[in-house]
Amino acid sequence: MRLYGLEQHQRIIDGIIQELGLEDYAFDIRLILIEAITNAYYHGNLSDCTKPIIVRYLLSGKRLELQVEDSGEGTGSLVFPETISGDELLDEGGRGLYLIRCFSDKAEMIRNTMYISKCVCPS
Repeated sequence: MRLYGLEQHQRIIDGIIQELGLEDYAFDIRLILIEAITNAYYHGNLSDCTKPIIVRYLLSGKRLELQVEDSGEGTGSLVFPETISGDELLDEGGRGLYLIRCFSDKAEMIRNTMYISKCVCPS
């Protein structure tokens, strides 16, 4: 799925959740994808709405695999923080990678693609 800018991302995310029948996990998936797509737009594409963001998704058994690819040069290393301060949690900027880490089972950035894995099984 290809996005340009942030105008359609909420509708597209809701479509993915519905297509995969993962309404029980809608909050987590929505949060993960909003943060990943927003990160790709601002940091990878440098807020250029002519550059695409590609979202790939696969439900394999009880595992949801997500990929969010931007059009940037990529990053050498990107740290998904394990903790952040209370002030950072309330700040609009800087908490996205932390939230992705909290709501997924695995998240990593390789070049210009964020790979995210989440178990979608009953707890």
